Amino acid sequence: MFVYLMQADPDLSRVLEFDSEFLVGIGFAWINLAFIIFILSWLLYQPVLDFLMSRKNRIENDIDSARKNLQESEEAKALYVSRLANIESERSQILDAARRDANANRDEIIAQAKGDANDERARATREIEQQWVSANDTIKTQIIEVSSMMAGRFIESYIEPAEKEKLLNQAIADLGDAAWKG
Repeated sequence: MFVYLMQADPDLSRVLEFDSEFLVGIGFAWINLAFIIFILSWLLYQPVLDFLMSRKNRIENDIDSARKNLQESEEAKALYVSRLANIESERSQILDAARRDANANRDEIIAQAKGDANDERARATREIEQQWVSANDTIKTQIIEVSSMMAGRFIESYIEPAEKEKLLNQAIADLGDAAWKG
């Protein structure tokens, strides 16, 4: 078919010929292509370059930000791990301090209770001694009264009135001396 096309039309035979007209056409095509490339590069090169540079800067900033975030998270993780390691010792310190405070409070409460018990014991001892003295005085008074009554009946029945008067005065004198001595 190619052979047929070349023989039937003489203009078709020129398709592959490198004559001056063909070379000038190719030259103009190359000049047009170079001119279009120059114009497009002059018009689009700087905006495309600016776009690519801004994208590159944005990516670099994102990478730097990611690195900084990674470093901060590593530092936070190290701090967290150190705190976890120290939490047992902090817990022990807090519990020891609480035990010391509790023991001090317990000792203070016990000392105060012992002091209160000693005070109460001393007060009770004083009250018992006062009641003992009061009971002794009451018993002495009652013994004296009973003795006086018995002596009075004895004297009335066996002693004469003059003798009775003499013994009564002597007993009063003895009781007066005894009351002032005791």
